[in-house]
Amino acid sequence: MVTITICCQYCGSKDLIRNGYAPNGKQRYRCKTCKRQSRENPSPNGYTEERREEIIRSYQERSSMRGLTRTFGVSRNTVKVWLKKAAQLPPLKETLVIPDPNDASATILELDELWSFVLRRVDKVWIWIALCRKTRQVVARAIRDRSERTCREL
Repeated sequence: MVTITICCQYCGSKDLIRNGYAPNGKQRYRCKTCKRQSRENPSPNGYTEERREEIIRSYQERSSMRGLTRTFGVSRNTVKVWLKKAAQLPPLKETLVIPDPNDASATILELDELWSFVLRRVDKVWIWIALCRKTRQVVARAIRDRSERTCREL
């Protein structure tokens, strides 16, 4: 007689109880120690890393989500999850570029404005932004009406 001992894949405990069946028919187990569920032989991810990169590259080349669904047969929600994981940005202090004070082009600013409305189209709000031309960083901003006073405040 052969006894197979199943361990929790998360905490390594052997204190597991049966907890129904997964939709694909595999036995599900629940760990009494960490309270997490697992299956006996979980299958690996449905897509290989190369396939994921290919799909993400296609999206970055301006393919639409629906186009990816038709072309690759992958769900839009799956692509969204992959894109969120790929978009893990480094901390802001690592990406900030300090402009060189001796470089004249580093002190040139670009001003931009856009408007939006709050609740009603009649209640327009103007957003003024000052960007450093070289580093593309926002230097200042003002949110108010479209008047000379707001521009001078910026």
